[in-house]
Amino acid sequence: MSDFIFSAAPLAETTAKTALQGIYSSAPPAVEFISGTWGSLAYTPNLYCGFKPLQTEQHIFLVIGGPVLGFTANSFLADADSDKGTQALYQRWLSGELQWDSDLSGPFVVLIVDKQRQTLSCITDLMMFIPVYQYHTPEQLVLSTHVDVLAQCTGQTKQIDMVSVADFVLNDVVTYPYTLYRNLRQCAPAALQMYSLAQDFTLDVQPYWQPEEVNPYKDISTAAYALRQGLQHYVSNVVQTGSKVAQFISGGEDSRAMSGLLAEYTQRDAFVFLDSYNREGKIAKQVADAYGSSFNLKLRHPCYYIDILPAASKLVGAGHQYMHAHTLGFYQDCKLPQYQAVFGGYLADSLLKAPYANKKGGSRKFPFVPERFVHGESRTKPTKHAFFKAEILQQLDTRRLAHFQRIQQIRPHTAHEWFVLWPTTMRVALPNLYCNRRLFRSYEPFMCQQVVKLAAAVPTEWKLNRKLFHKGCKPFLNKSKWLLHGDGRLPYLSWWQNMPLQFVIWSWRHLLKKLGVITGNQESWADWKAIFKSDNWKSMVADKRVMLNCITIFSSDIDVQSCFESKRLSQRQKVNLAQVLEYYTKV
Repeated sequence: MSDFIFSAAPLAETTAKTALQGIYSSAPPAVEFISGTWGSLAYTPNLYCGFKPLQTEQHIFLVIGGPVLGFTANSFLADADSDKGTQALYQRWLSGELQWDSDLSGPFVVLIVDKQRQTLSCITDLMMFIPVYQYHTPEQLVLSTHVDVLAQCTGQTKQIDMVSVADFVLNDVVTYPYTLYRNLRQCAPAALQMYSLAQDFTLDVQPYWQPEEVNPYKDISTAAYALRQGLQHYVSNVVQTGSKVAQFISGGEDSRAMSGLLAEYTQRDAFVFLDSYNREGKIAKQVADAYGSSFNLKLRHPCYYIDILPAASKLVGAGHQYMHAHTLGFYQDCKLPQYQAVFGGYLADSLLKAPYANKKGGSRKFPFVPERFVHGESRTKPTKHAFFKAEILQQLDTRRLAHFQRIQQIRPHTAHEWFVLWPTTMRVALPNLYCNRRLFRSYEPFMCQQVVKLAAAVPTEWKLNRKLFHKGCKPFLNKSKWLLHGDGRLPYLSWWQNMPLQFVIWSWRHLLKKLGVITGNQESWADWKAIFKSDNWKSMVADKRVMLNCITIFSSDIDVQSCFESKRLSQRQKVNLAQVLEYYTKV
């Protein structure tokens, strides 16, 4: 299933269907509805093959996502209208042999209703790539994979948490386990949560895995080999004989590694979305040609990310950045739902290159400077901002400290880094997956269980300067060894080999840019400076400005109407604020 809503109390079928279909701005899917003495369950079809829901006399067994199963063949991933994957999971669960941390790989949620024992079990994946939200009181229990669906079905749409609003505007996410709604919470990652449906809805949370700092690898080469084996195992299980697959491609190294992983499979189409056929696009085409895939370029119009704000915000849910829904305006034109699998390279950086570790060097401004790990943390520094009420910021700091302390108990040496990694609802760009998985069969090999566990286990020092990624993925980069990365280096070479090369190319490009020889946006992402200067942005801000008074987070001595013009808010924070105001225009 793509999404579900479960209620222990009777839930009107029309309410559930309206909420689940309402997250789509076009072509809403069908909604199935089941009810009984145990409660009510509504869900939309699972786009991933092999995971149709299963219902027996005693159980309802529901799978969200398309996990690769480690205990059986995965040929069902190419079988439309099939429940073979669900059946395999169900039988292994009945036998008592199912290991949630190793038998399922990739994003998933499993929901099990025991109609006879009156219990509900909800199992989340290792990193909670697919979040589950709950409204849990002694009188009521409701769960959903979409936070706005949950709010609508529990009458919580106007119960906005202003501390979470400030958190989202300032930090791009809502700190775990909170949501944008005052009474709704995120469930636990990597855990089996069992609820009693018979009395008081008591909850028993049983974690089955934690990202502990325990390294089983004797050296970085051993870890790199395990990384390579894990990626190959995942991809080989997803891609079925004769199936046509697609991938997202760019001028970077993660998609290039993905091209190498997929090179032995036929019928591959590569897609990239850009502002223009710029340097990034030209490199991406060279990479596609080198690996024998069909190159497909789709151009965004200048205000694409303004236009998708309403639809993308609904699709990913409140409190999650909409701007990462890159495919929303292209997936139908590219016919992505027709592919058996669409591969991305997301989280390779986050998990394998330690971009969020406490370190020096390796800045975006000077990418050729080597990285060095630094002990300590800065996640719990007091938040200071003249625009926001002091009491709001104090409560926000308390939440961030509590989350940091949770992570510190598990990872005392790398809590700073994993503060934004576990669960992955703390990752600002994860709404990319929230969007894609609801539109087509999206697979992210760097989210497989082998990579996740390895990333949690190895020392941060092994990840810095791309050392682990480079050793593990170098064979996949061979066909493009002499093609430059978009940032001016050769991914096939090590960090120290790239230092002089990247310094020269980086300096040369900056000189040409200052001389006006290089103009325009040469990267994958949108040019937000240009967007902010556009009439479309100014018009959107003018329409939403009236809603600013609904948000009670600002200091009384601040002219809230000047928020979008003030330099005290960054461009990203202004986009976050616009997204919050978009929500207020709908309730």
